[in-house]
Amino acid sequence: MTRTGKIARLPRNIRDTLNTRLDNGEQATDLVRWLNGLPEVQSLLASDFQRRPINTPNLSAWKAGCFP
Repeated sequence: MTRTGKIARLPRNIRDTLNTRLDNGEQATDLVRWLNGLPEVQSLLASDFQRRPINTPNLSAWKAGCFP
């Protein structure tokens, strides 16, 4: 199954960093703030998601579906 959500469509290096930060136990609110502040994320959100930011449910879905 190919995932097409906001986080799944981010560049691999950002997803890898996110996974490391999740593994280190960082808080979801801090991770969402970090992600939404990245220029690459802002660009993707603008082009594909009507500028709707990544939110905690997006992060929960990523963690439940793809996080190692």
